[in-house]
Amino acid sequence: MMKIAKNQKLIAYIESLIDINNLNMSISDMMSEIIGNTSITNKNEVSLLTKKFKSDDKKILLDKIGDYLQLDLSNEDDEEIFTTLIANNITKVDPKEYLSNPYYLNIKIDNVIDKEYELTLDTYKAYEVFPLKDMKVDSNFVELNSFGYFDTDFSFIALNKNRVTWMSITPNEIETMKSSLEKLRGTVIVCGLGLGYYPYIASNKEEVKKIIIVEKDKKVIELFKKHLLPQFNHQEKIEIICDDALNYLKEATSFDYAFIDLWHDPYDGIELYIKCKRLEKEGKKYLYWLESSFYILLRRCFISLLEEQLANTNDNNYKIEKSVTDKIINKFYLKTKNLVINDEQQLQDLLSDKSLLNLLK
Repeated sequence: MMKIAKNQKLIAYIESLIDINNLNMSISDMMSEIIGNTSITNKNEVSLLTKKFKSDDKKILLDKIGDYLQLDLSNEDDEEIFTTLIANNITKVDPKEYLSNPYYLNIKIDNVIDKEYELTLDTYKAYEVFPLKDMKVDSNFVELNSFGYFDTDFSFIALNKNRVTWMSITPNEIETMKSSLEKLRGTVIVCGLGLGYYPYIASNKEEVKKIIIVEKDKKVIELFKKHLLPQFNHQEKIEIICDDALNYLKEATSFDYAFIDLWHDPYDGIELYIKCKRLEKEGKKYLYWLESSFYILLRRCFISLLEEQLANTNDNNYKIEKSVTDKIINKFYLKTKNLVINDEQQLQDLLSDKSLLNLLK
């Protein structure tokens, strides 16, 4: 079992981390009820209420969200949490900002149905809340989410499989790929084709000379080649390889950057992410979609382990794995069972991105 020094200051710090961790997870649970929930309000209702109360649409939306979550905003603590961690992280977005994106401007589709696949347009309804930018944490490990909404309906290209959205080019996709796209040059490997947003924007960069797309789903490749690739400005830069991304990355040597996007979210992607990190080669640059969210997940798990260790949880509890988080916590436990934590600085170092990853690699 992990040993935690009987140091009042250290114990108090761990307890504060546990409180923050529980708050982070509580906010995530609340937002999971809000995201994509079109029953909270709609354009007609917001329009009526803004006129009636002479208010702005964001305040009306936030009031409706508060009501939906059944929060007591007359309570000072609840009001502060709602304002700081929910309201301040929801942004009204101008649709022109995304409609002017080169992909939106130039890539057009007709509705295509091919067996279980459907290439189509999906829509965010006005005042429907959606994820916007990457998650971050502040210096105290409080998670800072980013959500957006439009005041009008907003359509985007999507690929459905068995009537479930599998891939889509949303504002979140654009925002969370922006920083990595700015870095690219030379030969770039893109693991995971999706709907071709990343290679499309990358291929328009003069500094990017070649893009090798690795995708194992033959049907996705077929749909892309038939309906999307012909609309690329620089098709000559694109090479598509049908293969498992991990197999390809093991052998690949002739590239400058690799961008890996093989998951829908951190929970279904964490194990793949760690496998990819193990394959990194010296001198090559690797970029990962949603990378900051992976570290947030790992940190949540480590703090949960600390909470369990303070409660003297025994070894038998770490032999059960019912979820992805169970697996991570159990691995952390095995790697740290002989560890002695003596002070806050040592614990802060353990909670760094690099340290959390090294415990699992």
